[in-house]
Amino acid sequence: MPIREAKLVLLTADLTGFARAVASADALTVATMLDDWYRRAAEVIKRRGGRVVKFMGDACFATFPEDACLAAVDAARELGPTVVAMNRDRGLRLDLGVNVHLAVVAAGEVGPEDDARYDVLGTGVNHVFMMGRGPGVRISEPVYRQLPDARRGEWDKHKPPAVYSLR
Repeated sequence: MPIREAKLVLLTADLTGFARAVASADALTVATMLDDWYRRAAEVIKRRGGRVVKFMGDACFATFPEDACLAAVDAARELGPTVVAMNRDRGLRLDLGVNVHLAVVAAGEVGPEDDARYDVLGTGVNHVFMMGRGPGVRISEPVYRQLPDARRGEWDKHKPPAVYSLR
């Protein structure tokens, strides 16, 4: 697929406390835990209509169609109990930080012809990664505006840029 401009919902999900939790673990144990996280996260994202772009260490980067802000937020919320289950199953104490943003990006196959891979690029990607760190679900104003009124609930608005923390 050639690279093209697209409006997509971007989601980043990061296991907070992972580096501390695996500080004394051997490489195979770390890889096994990450494989478990990757499988669980991918299942939630795909079931909600998203696509995993890539996993980076203990983080996941995914996209959803532009009209799927609610599905992306629901996936973000569902990933929390997924981490709780992983903690229970593996005796861990991890938390989850998720950022969700709606942006125009470049999407498609990038890289050398013999190793091209689907990726998403642009300032919108930078924005979603800079929305905040640590536990919680943070959504940008464009995502917030796409949610039905009944799903908006209470929110805290931070400046700049506007980021809404779901409670």
